[in-house]
Amino acid sequence: MDLKYLLGVLVAIFSGVINNIGALLQKKVVNDLPPESREQRFMRALLKNPLWLFGLFCQVGLGMIAFVIAQDLIGPALVPGLMASGLIVLALGSVKLMGEKLSLSEYFGIFWMMLGMCLLGLSKLDISLDQVREALALSGTVARIAVFTVSLLLCWGVFSLVGIKSTRRKGIVIGLANGFLFALSNFWISPLLAVITLVLTGKGSGAQIAIFVVASALLVGANLMAFYQIQHAFKFGQASNIIPVQQISVQIAPVLVYFYVFSLQPPTLISGACIILGAAAIILSGFLLGRRQSELEKLPTS
Repeated sequence: MDLKYLLGVLVAIFSGVINNIGALLQKKVVNDLPPESREQRFMRALLKNPLWLFGLFCQVGLGMIAFVIAQDLIGPALVPGLMASGLIVLALGSVKLMGEKLSLSEYFGIFWMMLGMCLLGLSKLDISLDQVREALALSGTVARIAVFTVSLLLCWGVFSLVGIKSTRRKGIVIGLANGFLFALSNFWISPLLAVITLVLTGKGSGAQIAIFVVASALLVGANLMAFYQIQHAFKFGQASNIIPVQQISVQIAPVLVYFYVFSLQPPTLISGACIILGAAAIILSGFLLGRRQSELEKLPTS
């Protein structure tokens, strides 16, 4: 096996594991907050908690660095699927560490989510940075990127409003909305990596500089809003429900990027089948994980 590919796979798996460890730590802190801190001074209380900050560092620091390195090594379409390995940590950690309970259907949901992500990874939807650079030079690709970006933002806005107004499954709906922001962030890392060297060395064209600015702004804005929003989702639901549902759009988006944004064809018929089956498995898992009415479960006192 190619050493570069193997390293990319390992880094992507590490990114998924460390991201979910960070989410679990943040959820634990949210659960521990007294009722008055949930309603008032919520983010201030979180920012003063060392454990919550360490969880944030796991995601924003270690997880994000590993994610960018993995994308550079093996491409943006394969990495999200490999990061599914983190769901094992999420499931076991939420049960053992945080006292949350999973029903049989939720175990099946996590299984189908992991299977779907693996199938997407095996589909070999590899998009190299050279392909991204070539595509960005085409006006048609830029137009499709604009449509894709606006669509994700609209989906995020709609589901966020629904989540705010919901009285049932509030955490699930907010988590689903949150996934569109991470899907947007995951996509725009590729254009940024494709042009950043040229721009920073003064060799970038006007269009490449514009892409650099837009990508930087979207990445910062989407990630900040996504991390802020997921903390509120944790107030209303289990981490073991919210994070897998959040991953629905995150995992399906690379398929749209491959076929729609960059208009590429699957390398084989089997690859195309893996794409369809993987997406179907992820959608099924979303229904299984979202069936329970999500309610905040307090940790048992010692």
